[in-house]
Amino acid sequence: MTGIPARPEGVSREEERRALLISLGWTLIFLLLVSALLFRDTVFLDRSVAEIFSGLPSPVYVFFSIFCRSGNVEIELPVLFGLGWTLWRRRPETGRVLLFLAAVLVIGTLLEHLLKMHLPRYSPPAPFQHDTLPGWAVFFPVHFHVIASFPSGHTFRALLILLMVRLLYPGAFFPVLLWSTGIIVGVIVLGWHWSSDAAGSAALVGIVWPWAGLMVRSIKKS
Repeated sequence: MTGIPARPEGVSREEERRALLISLGWTLIFLLLVSALLFRDTVFLDRSVAEIFSGLPSPVYVFFSIFCRSGNVEIELPVLFGLGWTLWRRRPETGRVLLFLAAVLVIGTLLEHLLKMHLPRYSPPAPFQHDTLPGWAVFFPVHFHVIASFPSGHTFRALLILLMVRLLYPGAFFPVLLWSTGIIVGVIVLGWHWSSDAAGSAALVGIVWPWAGLMVRSIKKS
């Protein structure tokens, strides 16, 4: 995730150094979160945030139970790769950016599952669980493993999609921002994740954000 690609054409050393510093900063935040979770069940405001979302009207939980499933990997990956292929054919100059983000998506998803298998960090307990459609898990087999919760795959993919749209298709940014915000808030509301799970995923996307930005700037300058 933290590998530094070759400098794109038209990008100065100063821009590259700035990207490196930003990427290293997010890497440090992510590693600090992982380190904290090796010794604690929750960190920062996890429980306080979960308690705030535990007394909401039932229609709110029904809405997010349906809405957040649009962010499940079983749905997103086929849609994203199909959409990416279509966009690549329409705008070949963006191909390397889409390829880079696709690689980040795959590697990040693998890292997500690896951490969930090895970190001693579990999903919020029953009092914070508000999913009204738990029986639907049978339609989403990849999610049978969800007893560990760090980092949030839903948040990671939602923010990565938002980054792609912001860089390549800014005209669609606002509706995608609403969708991604809904996903991030929803997984915490439903008790699928602690707030620090979402923060860890945001840090992962922050690591790659400056490099994707450099690639887009290179395309615009060429």
